[in-house]
Amino acid sequence: CFVTCNNMLVTLTKNFRHIIPTFAFSRRGISDTATIRLYRILLRQLQVLPSKSFLLQTPLNPQDYGRARLIHSLSPKAAGSEFANGYEVHALCNLFARWLLADDNNREEEASILMWYKDTIGQEFHNDRDHDDFEMCSWSSRESILSSLRTCFRVEKSTVHKKEKLGFAIKASLHLQNVACMQEKSTTSIKDGIRVVATSSCIGTASSGIANIQDMKHRFAYRIRVENLPDNDKTVQLLGRSWSIHEDAVTGMAPTDPVVVDAPTGGAVGHLPVLEPGYVFEYMSGCELATKTGNMGGKFYMATVPAGTSSAIVGDEISSFEKKDKFEVPVEPFPLIAD
Repeated sequence: CFVTCNNMLVTLTKNFRHIIPTFAFSRRGISDTATIRLYRILLRQLQVLPSKSFLLQTPLNPQDYGRARLIHSLSPKAAGSEFANGYEVHALCNLFARWLLADDNNREEEASILMWYKDTIGQEFHNDRDHDDFEMCSWSSRESILSSLRTCFRVEKSTVHKKEKLGFAIKASLHLQNVACMQEKSTTSIKDGIRVVATSSCIGTASSGIANIQDMKHRFAYRIRVENLPDNDKTVQLLGRSWSIHEDAVTGMAPTDPVVVDAPTGGAVGHLPVLEPGYVFEYMSGCELATKTGNMGGKFYMATVPAGTSSAIVGDEISSFEKKDKFEVPVEPFPLIAD
């Protein structure tokens, strides 16, 4: 179920089959034809992405199920005006370099990634923090990605072999494919300076000990990203959540009532994080459906707290439960689709 958008993958594979022979058989190295073809593939992929701002994020990893982290969100305001007009291009190239470095690379491949980044941006890539300490995603737009692609393809003097650069471009194409697929299974909600992004993915079926295939459950993972926007003027604490999980009606089967989970003091996966402006709480959890499709939505219970308040876990003594300035942030229903 993690292999999504099969039609897009087939199309990309067919296109790459026309490009890869050019790598192997061009006497003068990598031809301009290969570069143009790949550039056009990337442009076509951009057309399916939203025109408005959206989250560039990596696919859900089942190994992150049940995990949570509190991280700082780098934004144009947080970064200052150092890059001004070029900030988006710099941020997207930095994100892509981190995505590439997160793969299994040998020393030569890692060196090529760092050289590509320096050639494109004109600065050394600094990666002195562990990946768990910062975001592997970024808010962007179709126009910003287009500007970044143009910048990358227009670099004339490069210390990286053209074949390696086109290999990076193919990886960028695959990442864009994943982003487009995740957009179909994501929603974004904003209220009172809090932005919530919810994304789901099917991770298989629960079939252990079940004799009737019709009784199998479809298992879904969902990743929730709760962000206290940088321009918000208050510090908040997440106190609990409420979910309503719906199964789509199936012909010949009686409709089912939604499953409601209401835990106003239970935090999320055991955590009651405090978010200063510009911070993000992200976690992954899951649910099961008897049908192949459905949706879930709900809300988070929040409270405004003094700056410097410590995060907590379930079982701690928490004064925020007694506060009067509590509020709720909705989570728009997001699709649950078994591919």
